Amino acid sequence: MKRYVLGGACVVALWGSATWAQGDNPQSMELETVEFDTRENQADTGVYALIGGGAEGHTGQLAPAVNPGFSYGATVGVKPNPFLGLEVGYTGGVSDLDPGDGGISGGADLVRNGGQAVIVGHFTDTKMQPYVMTGIGIDNYNIRSDRLGDPLGYDDDTSGFVPAGLGLRYQVGSLITADARVNYNFLFGQDFAPSTLDPGAGDGRYNVTLSLGGTY
Repeated sequence: MKRYVLGGACVVALWGSATWAQGDNPQSMELETVEFDTRENQADTGVYALIGGGAEGHTGQLAPAVNPGFSYGATVGVKPNPFLGLEVGYTGGVSDLDPGDGGISGGADLVRNGGQAVIVGHFTDTKMQPYVMTGIGIDNYNIRSDRLGDPLGYDDDTSGFVPAGLGLRYQVGSLITADARVNYNFLFGQDFAPSTLDPGAGDGRYNVTLSLGGTY
């Protein structure tokens, strides 16, 4: 009888030892996954708004007649993902028309008000984002002058343009966004100016703007 009791006790002891050893075996334990927050330097997505100003000028046929002037604008956009943005915006500018005596003031003003819709492609998904942009826009030109009658042959007009540009956007903290942009606008027409031919690729308008806003 003792032999059977001792045999049973040995079996129980061996089974318990094997179970304990299996429970402490590192290979049989589940690995705990630790996740790290990688969004600290990642660009935000969502709706953003920008407002800013800078300078603009004309190239080609209009370069001698229209002096570089001020530009300004406001933009509302949305980023469905860090690499893509869709924007609509207001863009305006004021330039002085050169009366032909080489001066930089004293002539009539060319006042421009317009709007544009563009696609923005970002190269990175970090808070520092270089990008390219293109789209379509429309401008309304108004000639403002103190002179009576026709100011130097210029006239009010409305025309379209295609913007193409490069920029750099940086998110400061969780809300503030800074944006620097250089773009060239291919003009559909220059009928507001006297004696100009249909514009080619070299007859356009350039803009340099700095803007501040936020992403929400």
